[in-house]
Amino acid sequence: MKIADVLFVVIVILSVLLYHGHSIVFEGIAVGVAVIGYFNRCKFYECCNDEMIPRNTARLKQDLQSKLYGQHIAQEIVLSAIHSHVYHNQPRKPLVLSFHGVPGSGKNYVATMVAKALFKSGEQSAYYHFFNGRSDFPSETSINIYRYDLKTKIQRALEKCERSLFVFDEVDKMPEGILDILVPFLDYTSWLGREKTKSIFIFLSNTGSDLIVKRMIDLWKSGKRREETTLQDFESLVALGAFNEKGGLHRSGAIESKLIDHHVPFLPMEEKHVIQCLTDVFKHWNIYSPSEEVISQALSHVSYGPSPYNLYSTAGCKKLDHKVSSIVFKDQFNELEI
Repeated sequence: MKIADVLFVVIVILSVLLYHGHSIVFEGIAVGVAVIGYFNRCKFYECCNDEMIPRNTARLKQDLQSKLYGQHIAQEIVLSAIHSHVYHNQPRKPLVLSFHGVPGSGKNYVATMVAKALFKSGEQSAYYHFFNGRSDFPSETSINIYRYDLKTKIQRALEKCERSLFVFDEVDKMPEGILDILVPFLDYTSWLGREKTKSIFIFLSNTGSDLIVKRMIDLWKSGKRREETTLQDFESLVALGAFNEKGGLHRSGAIESKLIDHHVPFLPMEEKHVIQCLTDVFKHWNIYSPSEEVISQALSHVSYGPSPYNLYSTAGCKKLDHKVSSIVFKDQFNELEI
């Protein structure tokens, strides 16, 4: 509703109040001021509305296509899942995605893209909630405390905005059992009612990554091209790995109850994908056409595996920033006085 519309409604209300008696005029004025104040507040503070949560899935599509390399399965699944959920008038349950893959394959990167597409303030939004399995849940002896705190935070967040986004990073480093407290929030029906169904939960984990790599090698041996692989080649495998491997999803009720909508595999990066990442990093240093020699220098720091095939970067596109910066400033380093 526009401000002009609100003012019109307030004027009508005040007119009625004035007609029926002066004794309640001031109450009517107070109501009108409160309504106007609320809408003016949204000009200066973040509100849970379409302006602050534009759901810009066109931007998400552009980012996934232009900035994410070697992940055709993740591109397709994430875009279709996010778009269909945020534009559904009344989704039956929250959207729950679980990203699996080796380090540096783009899991965090995509979660960031989702936040920037959904919220005007991106990761700075008050409705974006990030949890790190290693730093937020460090102790195996404090599980009950963590569960209570997490439940309280999720509930309060949803009370403020039903379109909240929750991202859990390094789920494999979390003590087992903590995430089971989320089951009522993720389920189709619960005591929470329908105010939770527009929310999105994303889990990021390295669980299942060894199984993904093994399946990739088997498919490669059989002659199947990377671009021909589909979600069906990996999803059940990844879900099984996440359920059986130690970490936050080990024996998880979310998996057991089939509450995770998509287990999204992030495929290991080949050298051509690492080169694409390197090109982006060089652009950050205003080098838009790095020479083959410079690219080779950077690639010399990249390790590949598993033996004996050595097809995939063991760290994906991680650590490339520091490798490139050391090359860019190599001459300056040599000139430093000791």
